Amino acid sequence: MVSIEKIPQETLINRGAYATVRGAHEDEKKNLQKICGQLSAIATQVLRKMQPDHDDVPESVESLIESGRLLLDMMQACSERIESLAKQRQELKAKAWG
Repeated sequence: MVSIEKIPQETLINRGAYATVRGAHEDEKKNLQKICGQLSAIATQVLRKMQPDHDDVPESVESLIESGRLLLDMMQACSERIESLAKQRQELKAKAWG
């Protein structure tokens, strides 16, 4: 059993901060996975609309393309947050566990 009273307060604070940042980092990675899946789905929809049955004229994909652009912006912002959180996590790990 671990005796919390014997662990220095600063170490406990650093470990709590590390756990908090780690959780946020994992959440952002899950968010990025979701965004990537949505972008993949849009790409599939664009391809499908551009290959209509028979000799039909393809439907416009402008709204899908716009949605894809928004998702790319979201992907970029999420990637930047992941990078920032990874750096924080790395710094806190050294403080929390030496």
